[in-house]
Amino acid sequence: MDTEIDRRMPVRDRLRAHGARSWYIGAASGLLWQTILVASVLFLDLPVVSKVLGLVLLAVLYALFMVLGPVIWNESIRTRLVAILVYWAVSFLLFPLIGPIAIWMWLLVVSLAAFTNLPPRLAVGISVLVILTQLGIGASVAFTIGLLFAPIVTTVSAATLIGLGLISRSTSNLREANDEIARLAVVEERARFGRDLHDVLGHTLTVVTVKSELARRLVTIDPAKAEAEIADIERLTRSALADLRLAVSNYRETSLDAELAAARTALEAAGIDPHLPDSFPKLDSRLEGVFAWVLREGVTNVIRHSGAAACWVTIETHSLRVADDGRGPETTVQGPTGLGATGTVPTGTVPTVTGNGLRGLRERSAEASAELLVGRSPQGGFELVVRGAP
Repeated sequence: MDTEIDRRMPVRDRLRAHGARSWYIGAASGLLWQTILVASVLFLDLPVVSKVLGLVLLAVLYALFMVLGPVIWNESIRTRLVAILVYWAVSFLLFPLIGPIAIWMWLLVVSLAAFTNLPPRLAVGISVLVILTQLGIGASVAFTIGLLFAPIVTTVSAATLIGLGLISRSTSNLREANDEIARLAVVEERARFGRDLHDVLGHTLTVVTVKSELARRLVTIDPAKAEAEIADIERLTRSALADLRLAVSNYRETSLDAELAAARTALEAAGIDPHLPDSFPKLDSRLEGVFAWVLREGVTNVIRHSGAAACWVTIETHSLRVADDGRGPETTVQGPTGLGATGTVPTGTVPTVTGNGLRGLRERSAEASAELLVGRSPQGGFELVVRGAP
């Protein structure tokens, strides 16, 4: 039965829930075997009143069996256990009416124990108790009228039904696990897209802002240079739009060569002296992608926040470093006592990575088995380093 039947739902809604349909189908199949018991009652040498009352009570018990599953599903274990035991106790009213043959009706008790989501140990315990009671009643009448077969059939049925119940529960758990995996995949995809959106647009918009300020200053001093800057802004915005479309399509790949060229252009436009390598050693493709993202975010932060006059980029086989001579990082660091203290970060320390951009870089680095470090550069400014496994 589906777990959509909630204990907070009214009884009427539980009976109408979509998840109750599978119970009704299985319960109806189980009641087909009870036609043998009904036929036996009809042919037994019993008073008419006993037969009528016995059949009426059987009909009531069958009706209760049909609705009991959805009603107690997802209730507490104690509630389900009590409901099944009460149902079994009511069935003892059949004995004064139809005699020991009533033990065949207890197949339904075993079915309830197996298919109402009880823990396996309780389902087995109820089934064993039912079978032992059948054996005791059967032995008391010398196993007449086929009572010897009732414990045998109940044992086989209990083993089968409990096994099927475990399979049903495993299927339900697997379905829930798949739903949770799907939900987490959506969350991860949203995080990835947000990270890509930040990385794709953050750098470009920073450069556009810097170039716009430069063009505004040049418009009266050097109109031709201002026009060239405006044309460059148009190119950048078109490139950003194309990158955004590719990011949405999940096809965007970063190139370290392209990011180096873009970084040089952006730094020069911001009036920051770029010290960038003309070439770099051959890198692992996955590590190169992380280096490209770190270079983009690092240069963007230099332009936005550092107030630096120069920026240095160093690329080695397993590491990339972006450093500047600006004001340096100010963040919360762990002191010797373990207490946080806000202040300037000394060279070589690794403060907590904060901000959406750096947080995204840390996630990208972890995915590539690389480590992201931030701290004060030897030039006195900010330093961003990513290191891959050697």
